[in-house]
Amino acid sequence: MVVARASIPHVSRLFDSSSPVNIVDTPYVHVVQDGGLPVETYESLQAEFPSLIDIVGRDGKYGNNEAVRMSAHQVLTENRVSAQWQDFFAYHTSADYWQRIVQIFAPFFRREFPDLEERVGRLYEDWRVIPRGYSGEADIRLDCQFVMNTPVKQFSSVKAPHVDLRDKIFSSLYYFRTEEDRTNGGDLELYAWRRKPRFIKHRALHTDIALAKTVAYAPNRFVSFVNSEKAIHGVSPRDVTDIPRRYVNMVAELPISAFRPQQISYWRKLWLSKDAKLSANNDRY
Repeated sequence: MVVARASIPHVSRLFDSSSPVNIVDTPYVHVVQDGGLPVETYESLQAEFPSLIDIVGRDGKYGNNEAVRMSAHQVLTENRVSAQWQDFFAYHTSADYWQRIVQIFAPFFRREFPDLEERVGRLYEDWRVIPRGYSGEADIRLDCQFVMNTPVKQFSSVKAPHVDLRDKIFSSLYYFRTEEDRTNGGDLELYAWRRKPRFIKHRALHTDIALAKTVAYAPNRFVSFVNSEKAIHGVSPRDVTDIPRRYVNMVAELPISAFRPQQISYWRKLWLSKDAKLSANNDRY
C-alpha cells in the first residue's frame, strides 16, 4: 500500500506552476533551474538532509567516491527522516507531480517516443502512477532518492558518460551542496554524439561524444532531462575531499523499455577494450 501524507506544502514542490520553465533542446531536452525552491524552504530542507551514516547505516561500508542512496520507499515507510522531507518525497512520487511533468514535457516525450503511448495503451495524462518499490498496477513508477557521493580518496569521477537505463524516460537532480564544500569537480556534464549512437550496455565511449555543456554542482540548483539514447551525461572528476556530494535524484520508470540503445559491434568492442575503461557497474539510478 502506498503511504499518503495528509498535507504537502505548496512551497515544497519543484516545477511550481507559478515559476517559468525554460526548456533547452541542445544537446538534448533539459531544464536547469537556479532556485529550485524558495531559499527559506531550501535552507530548511538542507538542514535536515540525512547524514552519510543515516544513508549507509552505522556498520555500512563504502568505497572511494561511490553513490549511496535512500529510496522513496525507505523514506516513506521507515521514519528515518523529518516530516518535511517525507512530505517532499510523497509529493515528488505522486500522480500530481507526474501531471506537472506531463504539462511541461509531454510534447518532448511524444517527439522522442512516438509510439510509447500506443504501446502502453494510454495517453501520458492518463498514466497510472505508483512510487517505485510499492506493489500495484502502474504505467509509470516514480522514485525520489537521497544520494550521496562518498568521500573522495583518489581523484575520480563517480559516473562516466552514460544514458540512464532504457526503462526510464525522465530524470532530475536537485543539488544540496554545503557551504563548506570548496572541492573542484562534481559537475554535471552533458554530451553530444559525434556519430550515430552506439553503446557498451548504457555507457558511451569518449571517442564517440563531445562535451556540450557543464552544469555546475551548486546549492538549490534543479536539473531535469528527457532520457533517451541522446541523453549522454556524466560527472566531472572530483578532487580528494572528505565532504560528500549531496543531491536528490528523481526518476520516472516504465515496466517496458522506452528505447533500445544500439550496442557497438563485438569487433569494435574488442578493438577498443583497452581504451574504453568503462565500469561494469549496473546500478539503477
